[in-house]
Amino acid sequence: MVVTAAFIGMFLAPGITNSYGVFEEEYEKLYSNNGTSPESANSSKTSLSPAIAIGAVHLGSNYLFTTIAGVLCERIGMGITTLIGGLMVGAGLFAAGFCTKVWQLVLAQGVLAGAGIGTVFIIVSTIPTSWFSKNQGFLIGVVHAGSGVGGLVLAPLTRFLINRYGLSGSLKILGLILVSGISIVSMGMATKPDELLDQEDQENIDMVASTDDCSSTSDHKVASLAKKRMSVRSFGVRHVHSTKGVLRSQEFWYLNIAVMLAEASFYVVLFFLPVYSIGIGLTSEQGALIAGVANGATIIGRITIGYIADLAGNINMFLITHIFVTTSCFFLWFPAKSFIVMIVFACTFGLFAGSLTPMVPLCSVTLFGQNGLANNVGLLGIGMVVTTSGAPVIARLFYEKLGQNGAGYGTVALFCGGIYLLATLSILALRICVSRNPWVKI
Repeated sequence: MVVTAAFIGMFLAPGITNSYGVFEEEYEKLYSNNGTSPESANSSKTSLSPAIAIGAVHLGSNYLFTTIAGVLCERIGMGITTLIGGLMVGAGLFAAGFCTKVWQLVLAQGVLAGAGIGTVFIIVSTIPTSWFSKNQGFLIGVVHAGSGVGGLVLAPLTRFLINRYGLSGSLKILGLILVSGISIVSMGMATKPDELLDQEDQENIDMVASTDDCSSTSDHKVASLAKKRMSVRSFGVRHVHSTKGVLRSQEFWYLNIAVMLAEASFYVVLFFLPVYSIGIGLTSEQGALIAGVANGATIIGRITIGYIADLAGNINMFLITHIFVTTSCFFLWFPAKSFIVMIVFACTFGLFAGSLTPMVPLCSVTLFGQNGLANNVGLLGIGMVVTTSGAPVIARLFYEKLGQNGAGYGTVALFCGGIYLLATLSILALRICVSRNPWVKI
């Protein structure tokens, strides 16, 4: 029930963020081409699109409130925090339906809805690890696949609602859908008590001890395993007891740098794939298909990589996946000039880059344990506020300033590849910091 509720929460909240490209297209038409005044129409030729401002603030607010929500969970519980996030998302989208100016949309859909989505995300993305001591990677992957499914479903649904009820009506309807759905999801957001988990471990010890062929050696092994599981729930490989201890650890900062860089580049790629495809001579339909393939590949990647991480280790898989992503940006995306190559890149990118969001809580559990997981993952959102807000704007500058002669498209690919390279180096430093043995499962 918890995994199902978390999946639905990921489907609704991050799913609507993954569908922002549909809104961006509409905002481009309203505020870049037509404009709200002659001055805005003239300035749109030389300034960045206002749609980028709405999306950038939306992402920045999203990650800022993952930090705030992580602290809030520790005080009032996950269920109530999820409900508050759902109300914020619904109110933000519903209010956006009444907005007529860009700054109003920035406040409503950007700040308020983005904050609500970040609040919901930090809870639904971390809660399954408290209920299961085995197959955590697979289950987290299943939950995070909900955002990919949400993007595939909510994007065409948003387009349908806009065509039928207009932009204003679609925002109001989506706001009501999300507040209703997330309110139901909040009923299933509760962590499994440590006492119950410890009781299960003790029952396993008693069961083995009661068997006829049980030796003192097997008793010792089972007891050690149970003790290790109890310890990992509390501490992980780094025994820290507080938020201050987490912030003082160099492992946290290696992870923080990697996540804030990789997450920013991930959204730049998703936002720019359709535009990039058109820029190299493909049709808008082909560009939409390429973006859809990338979203679909993230669904497969999150489940598959999560399952493999259970076998190979969370940090190990985090490093391997980003080596593949970096390579694909430089050697597939940058030289791509055909539909086939772009499809191959979309599949490769979605499969490996999509695993980022489920790997973050898994790596945090490996490093610092289950206790305080939402707060620890939320701390990572501080850096992402800057990078996820700034990276799309920088990429847009490359596209608009250099894109007239085609140079801008290649620059965007190199920009994203460079960011992923830095993220990969930070993950490598994290892996070495934890263990220099390349064969250890971490």
